Amino acid sequence: MDSFNRENSAWCITDGSAGMVSQVKGLALAMKLDYTLKEVKLNFPWNILPVGIVPILSSAFSNLFDFKKTNPPKFIITCGRKSVYLSLFLKRKYKNKVVTIHIQNPKSKFDEFDAIISPKHDKIDLPNSYTTNLAINHISENLIKSEMEKFSDVISFDDRPICLVLLGGQSNNYKFDEVELERLIERIKNIKKNQEIRFFFLFSRRTEKKIIDKINTEFNKSDIVWSDTKSNPYLALLGFSKYIICTSDSVSMISEAIVSMKSVYVFRLSSVKSKNRIEDFNDFISSAGLVRKLENKLNEFKHDYINETAIIASKLRNKFK
Repeated sequence: MDSFNRENSAWCITDGSAGMVSQVKGLALAMKLDYTLKEVKLNFPWNILPVGIVPILSSAFSNLFDFKKTNPPKFIITCGRKSVYLSLFLKRKYKNKVVTIHIQNPKSKFDEFDAIISPKHDKIDLPNSYTTNLAINHISENLIKSEMEKFSDVISFDDRPICLVLLGGQSNNYKFDEVELERLIERIKNIKKNQEIRFFFLFSRRTEKKIIDKINTEFNKSDIVWSDTKSNPYLALLGFSKYIICTSDSVSMISEAIVSMKSVYVFRLSSVKSKNRIEDFNDFISSAGLVRKLENKLNEFKHDYINETAIIASKLRNKFK
C-alpha cells in the first residue's frame, strides 16, 4: 500500500474471526474503498480486559509494526472488542487525519469514534451512531453467483431441494451441548420424514468436534456433511439452497443467510443468560418475518429486507467526503 489513493483507502481491522471480517469487508466494499484486511493482536492484560480499565499504550499491541505509517489510509474500519483498542490508539495518534468507524457496540469511549454502526438490539442512540436491524456484511447477489460458478462442478445435484444447515457452537450466550444437539437432530429427522430434502451441513470455527462427529454419524450417509478444510462452499450454498437453517447463536451468520433472500429457519438454542441481547435480535427478526422458527416442516417464504449495508455506506460516504 505504498502507492495508494489515501482518500479512498481503508484498513479493515478485526481479530480475524469470519463474522467480523465479513462486516468490515462488507462496509468497505459498499463504500467503494480500496481496503486491506488486518488483524489486531493484543498482549496481556489488554487481551482479556474490557476497554477502559487500563490505559491504551503502544505496549498493548504485539503487532503494532503492521500499523506504522506516516501516511495512513483515510478510513479505519474496525469490528469487535479487540479492535476497539487499536481504533482508539490510531485515532489519538493520527487525529483528524483518519476517520474511525467501529462496527458493533464498543462499550466504552463512544465519543472518540467518528462513527459507530451497531445492531438495534445494542440500543445505542448517539449523534455519531447508526443503527441496523441485521449485521453489516459483504453478501451480494454477484458474489453468490460467482461462488456458485466455482462450485458447480464440485457439488452434486439431484431432484431434491437443498437445505443448508449452518451450525455455530457453545458461547457466553448459548448452550450447544448434547441435549441441544439431540433436539436439532430430531427436528431435522422429522423434516426428512415429511419432505424430500437434501441437507448440507457446514460448521463454524466454534463448533466442537463432538458435535461434528455426531452430525457425521447421523447424516453422512443420507446427506452431505462438508469436511474439506481447503475449500468452503458456504457462499455458493447460499445460492444453491432453497432453505437455510441456522442455530441462533450467531447474529452475523443469521444476517448473511437473510441477505441471501432464501427461506431462513432459526433453531433456538437454550440461552444461558436471563438478559441475552442476541435473543432480542432473534425475537425481532422473527416478528419482522425475516426468519421462521424451526419446526417439523420447511416452507418457502418471501420477505422484503432491503440491504442496510449499502444504505449506511452511502450515508458515511456523504458525511466524510
